[in-house]
Amino acid sequence: MTAKSRKTCRDALATLLGTALVGDGKPAQAVYGYQVGDFAGASPVVTVSSAGSTRLRSSFGQCWSNVFDLNIHVFVLYSDEGSWGEDDAEDALDTIEAAVADVVLANATNAGVWDLLNYAEEPTFTDAVEIGGVAYRRETIPVRCTVKD
Repeated sequence: MTAKSRKTCRDALATLLGTALVGDGKPAQAVYGYQVGDFAGASPVVTVSSAGSTRLRSSFGQCWSNVFDLNIHVFVLYSDEGSWGEDDAEDALDTIEAAVADVVLANATNAGVWDLLNYAEEPTFTDAVEIGGVAYRRETIPVRCTVKD
């Protein structure tokens, strides 16, 4: 039996987040299923990246019980010289985290992709990270996909 890949979970989660977060009246400008080196000034931006795997041999035959860890990174412009300030960045992070929580809850199972999706641990924050010469606040939301072969 061929081992399953994190890529399937990462791509599916990025698609679900894109649907929930990007579009008219929604809180993000873009969602990527991978790390991006330059957002070209876009904000907020969400990325989904691989963060590790645990594979335990199943007691039945030649198959794995897989745990795939993914990180959802939320990048929000820290501030600009116009009307966007640090308070706006904080509000955007809070709004997007709540929307991510809704996606995780509504998609706890996803037939053929994962058997369980859940937060893996508390989100963490980076006060400022520079991407493409622009300062962003970053929240990292670790999630875990359980997948049986």
